[in-house]
Amino acid sequence: MEYKKRDSTSYNPRIIQTTLGNYSVSVNYSEITDESCLEFSHVHTDFEIYYCMEGTMHLMAGETCIEMKENMFTILAPGVYHNTLYEPKNPKKYFIFVFELPVKNALRTRGDLSDHMDEYVEQVIRYINEKESLTLSDKLMSRNIIDRLAYEMEQDLPGKEEMIRSFYTSYLIHVFRNLEITTTFEKAGDAGDQGNVNLALELTQYMHENYYKNISVGDAAETFHISERHVGRIFDKYFGKSFKNTLNIFRINYAKNYLLDTDYSIEKIAGMVGISSTRKFHQLFREMEHMTASEYRASHKGTSSHYGVEKPDSGEEE
Repeated sequence: MEYKKRDSTSYNPRIIQTTLGNYSVSVNYSEITDESCLEFSHVHTDFEIYYCMEGTMHLMAGETCIEMKENMFTILAPGVYHNTLYEPKNPKKYFIFVFELPVKNALRTRGDLSDHMDEYVEQVIRYINEKESLTLSDKLMSRNIIDRLAYEMEQDLPGKEEMIRSFYTSYLIHVFRNLEITTTFEKAGDAGDQGNVNLALELTQYMHENYYKNISVGDAAETFHISERHVGRIFDKYFGKSFKNTLNIFRINYAKNYLLDTDYSIEKIAGMVGISSTRKFHQLFREMEHMTASEYRASHKGTSSHYGVEKPDSGEEE
């Protein structure tokens, strides 16, 4: 048995530029995912939207736990630590959309509706930044756009990138309109290092796929043909955590699956998630979950049809 994030046909780590009025918007990442997705608490310089498509999901925004049901979404401003709670027994489906602060184009179109769109975008960005996080019901059914976007991503048709760009623009406008910020339409910066945004996402995807192996920052650097120092900078800048700390979060969270679904000893589970020392596994589990692995297993007894009695763990004390 191997636990990992399910592959998504609607995963798009490519940076795509779109426009809102005279503003250029860089969409750095979008994906439809589910309860198999393991997120750690992180922070970055982008705006992020989580849209609950099916089921119920829980999102941490700072110290606040936000519950979202179907057709609800949360917009997060840059600088807010956040993550979805890993609940492998809680089926859900949700859409993640990450975009940078809009940047005004050098060549502007004046004297038409573009200027009023600029005013609207500026109002929206100010509003989101002031609130830091906003949770709303989707009154305008932007879910329909997500479904059409997903279909386009799964196909290989002419004009695919142009269609994705169009859906990105439409989705953002629909989300913004839900904020009910109005402006009158009756009248006739540093964009950042975009390359690292995709690389940060690819590095976490690498962890999803290899967390159970004896991988190191050196292995990641070699895989992506960059220096170990560069890997460290990326994690610090975009996630506020080191490579090692992030990897441990993946390992402990995936260990929960084994604790719930199997009767494997804790020693065996530690090895299966890439932690060679049982004592180290106990230490990390207590630090992250504020309880022992045995206590976690006991507290969730009965939530899985595969739950069994824990076998001895070779004498290591928790």
